[in-house]
Amino acid sequence: MPKLYRTDVPSEAHLKVFVTDVRLDADLVVFETNDPWAATESGVWYYTDIRSDADKIVCYTDIRSEADVVVYKTDSQWDTGWINNNKAGLL
Repeated sequence: MPKLYRTDVPSEAHLKVFVTDVRLDADLVVFETNDPWAATESGVWYYTDIRSDADKIVCYTDIRSEADVVVYKTDSQWDTGWINNNKAGLL
């Protein structure tokens, strides 16, 4: 978890995601991986091309107020985690 499937159709998504450049504005710090076995916690995201393999379907939005979750992307797998624990149940 979480293995995610990306869609461009907001109505298909379980979560709408906004990416921020400011870490303190984020709900979650995320590391994106190409290894499905590395996605063992909510801050490590793996994207699958097979919809039925996904734990959640996400749609990225450019409008912060439309987002369910605001993420900050990091280059370190060990630097991930929730900043806003109130949204942890979404993943």
